[in-house]
Amino acid sequence: MCQPPGMRFIRSHVRAKRYRLTKHATIVRLERRIGMAEMEQALLNGEIIERNPDAQPYPSCLVLGWTISGDPLHLVCSRGNVEPALRIVTLYEPEDALWESDYKTRKRRK
Repeated sequence: MCQPPGMRFIRSHVRAKRYRLTKHATIVRLERRIGMAEMEQALLNGEIIERNPDAQPYPSCLVLGWTISGDPLHLVCSRGNVEPALRIVTLYEPEDALWESDYKTRKRRK
């Protein structure tokens, strides 16, 4: 059974430029004006804050990273079975209304 990717896997694939963005991630990245260098920086210095082993079609994880300008960035990554195996499913700047100030903890719904 495939497991969500770990940070060692993510970092090695990003450094080697062996990853792909889903169509959705590409659209979101362009709409939100997130540069490739910013995205890569966030993945290289990031940490996994959630794991979703039951995600479909592949298990995924949520990475919190920081852009060059110091802004938080969330990236959903999965490990597919087609090379390159690292898939970036989506990316976004976390909303203060949904996340605690550490950007790692979801706020509880009232």
